[in-house]
Amino acid sequence: MPRTALIIVSYVDALDEKDLLTLSSEADYVICADGGQMIASALGIRPDCVIGDFDSTTELIEMDCLTITYPVEKDITDSEAALLHAEEAGCTDVLVYGGIGGRLDHTLGNLALLERFKDSFDSLRFMDHRNEVRLLRNETVTITKDPQYHFFGLAVLDKDTPQVTIRGAHYNLDAYPLPRATTRGISNEVEEDTASITIEGGSAFLVRSSDSK
Repeated sequence: MPRTALIIVSYVDALDEKDLLTLSSEADYVICADGGQMIASALGIRPDCVIGDFDSTTELIEMDCLTITYPVEKDITDSEAALLHAEEAGCTDVLVYGGIGGRLDHTLGNLALLERFKDSFDSLRFMDHRNEVRLLRNETVTITKDPQYHFFGLAVLDKDTPQVTIRGAHYNLDAYPLPRATTRGISNEVEEDTASITIEGGSAFLVRSSDSK
């Protein structure tokens, strides 16, 4: 049973070919959602599954792998279909490459999927070379100083006001009640080798980002 899955979606705002090749080589299971198959084909990545309605592809590339075709008119996006397949395949750690940036409705939908699948996987992230986002809920995570993602920020998901504790950053907090309607959690930096972030009593998006193109 595969443990780690890499999902390559159609739209990647900041593509780094070297990073994607490394991620694909480290994953137990590679899924291409719709036009993600074209990115994989161009880089010589062989997926284990291609899935979607394939309305974002200029051509359907024949690949020697499992192919799951959805109708164009459906109730879910290809990204959600790929995550459902990863869940059914028993994957526990999932990284979605792309899907943030570009069309705002798709970006917001993908952020919603972080909540939809929060309890389905041990780890779920969306990332590209400029941004990485995950959802934290009543947990502590440690992030390392990384030149690829110079900044990090927190955005509260729901109306519950979580208590936020941050250590090892430029702006530290101690059980601070962070409301949803604020920018207080934006544009922080890891100041030491690592920083710890604790969210208690609610949920927040953790975004790591860079100004670089």
